[in-house]
Amino acid sequence: MPVQTTKTGYIEFPDGARVSVKESGAGTWTDIGALNSAVNFTLNWTENQIVTANAGRTALQVRDMLIDGSFTMINLEPDAIEKLSGGLFTLTETAASAVSDIADQTIAAGWGENTLYDLEMVSTAEGSIKTTAQPTLTSVTLDPGDTDEALTEDSDYFVVANPNSASGWSIQFITANIVAGTPTTLAIGIVYGSNTPVASTTITAGNSTKELEAYALKAEHYNASDVVDRSFEIYSANPQSGGFQFNFKGANEDGLEEMPITFRGDLDTDRADGAQLFTYYVKEA
Repeated sequence: MPVQTTKTGYIEFPDGARVSVKESGAGTWTDIGALNSAVNFTLNWTENQIVTANAGRTALQVRDMLIDGSFTMINLEPDAIEKLSGGLFTLTETAASAVSDIADQTIAAGWGENTLYDLEMVSTAEGSIKTTAQPTLTSVTLDPGDTDEALTEDSDYFVVANPNSASGWSIQFITANIVAGTPTTLAIGIVYGSNTPVASTTITAGNSTKELEAYALKAEHYNASDVVDRSFEIYSANPQSGGFQFNFKGANEDGLEEMPITFRGDLDTDRADGAQLFTYYVKEA
């Protein structure tokens, strides 16, 4: 049979996506991690059209546009679950005892200014730890073991909360205030003091009535150059009734523990008319 078309420039092979949530009032996105399903966004609306007595059908009007969506989480991080709840869940972190055996961390030469680097807090006894409070750093030095230029917090570097970091925190450097002429060519050493890790996290829920707090949600596909080449973002999403399943699989079942999530995207009427529901982005080749 002959080829009927050669227009194939937008064929996409399945490759998954990174799903991120930004809860109400948040300034940063949180990557919810590994999934065990496709990420689905379905556009729905209500139609209004009648057949007149003498002029055929009226024009087709649509209203109540919304997005129905779903995916299945297997990275069951409580922080992400809470952010997807639209304010339904309350998350409480309980602290453990302080640990003082956190290994030193080195950020290799070639680091970038205004780039977030995860604070990797690894305790010999506890393993990787997360803290609610900002971590205590004994020292942050440029070129450790050689020039040992001490860096100053809130001048040479900033420590910022980062939900995508395993410790909950990241560090960012500002070269303008560092004495060394070309500081990015030198490594940076971080020595940790005593820090108190989170021992457990609890989620609670239950109100006689509750007004949901809409969150933003997006799915992004990254190409081999770590550039987003396709994405879908909804601005105002809420969980649906039945949209959280807290499951405990039997020992006779295959796969992983998972949590199916369903949500609905509604109009964000603060945005321009015609662009209130979603953005679908495709990077041209």
